[in-house]
Amino acid sequence: MIFVHQDPSEIPEAWLAKVARLQAELEACADGAARKAFVRSARASIWGEIKEQLLALSHNKCWYSEASDAVSDWHVDHYRPKGRALDEDGTEHEGYSWLALDWQNYRIAGSYPNSPHLDAQGVARGKWDFFPLATFSERATWENRSTEREVCLILDPTKKSDPKLVTFDEQGLPQPADPNNVIVKKKVEVTVHYLFLDSPRLVAARKRKWRDTSDWIEEYQNVCPPDLGQCTQQDVYRFERHVARLSKLTGPDSPYASTARACLRANGLDFLIQTPEEALAA
Repeated sequence: MIFVHQDPSEIPEAWLAKVARLQAELEACADGAARKAFVRSARASIWGEIKEQLLALSHNKCWYSEASDAVSDWHVDHYRPKGRALDEDGTEHEGYSWLALDWQNYRIAGSYPNSPHLDAQGVARGKWDFFPLATFSERATWENRSTEREVCLILDPTKKSDPKLVTFDEQGLPQPADPNNVIVKKKVEVTVHYLFLDSPRLVAARKRKWRDTSDWIEEYQNVCPPDLGQCTQQDVYRFERHVARLSKLTGPDSPYASTARACLRANGLDFLIQTPEEALAA
């Protein structure tokens, strides 16, 4: 998972105008049942109309897993579920219907992270309607819509600090970036479970990414002779090529960039991780 910037300039004005009209209809609904029916109605299901714009924000990758798959249907996930919200124990809460039409509540997700799938132990995985909060957290409602006091346990790729909490090892398995912090551990544990970030497909893909990055690191480390006086212009060209290649592996347009970043950090090469400024200039 890496940070996804939700650029409002990418969302069509005509779509926003249509949403504003629908939001007014939603606000005018008489009660919760009417709101739920409205959100389920075909005329309100317009999030699919901006799927391509949302995909472009993540360079055609799942916002949760960083997977890029040209043959799968992408889901427009409501980060805060629109119909109902389930806790870890299955307790059902009112959904975030007032955010059903808010594009900033949308996340592009692949089917594995977003819909129920059984793991090897027969346990259902996938975000679906789950939106667990910390037990001490205050959940927002239609009457009290402030989400600022919510302590969400599923990491959010649009929150700058959240993607930093999870990292990956050389086997492709997700790990808490700070295993000694109870908040980090819990958030990563819950995120991995509900987004199925340890599914065999994802683990295998990250393992390949780590191996590919490691191969480039090995070449980078051997690209120059030990003495600068022995370097040639060709050595400099090769050095610059390897620096550029390793940096590109960590860029936002690269699948599983967070795995490449973790590999570089494990090898003490953090300085090669592509910065946001470099990504914009690429």
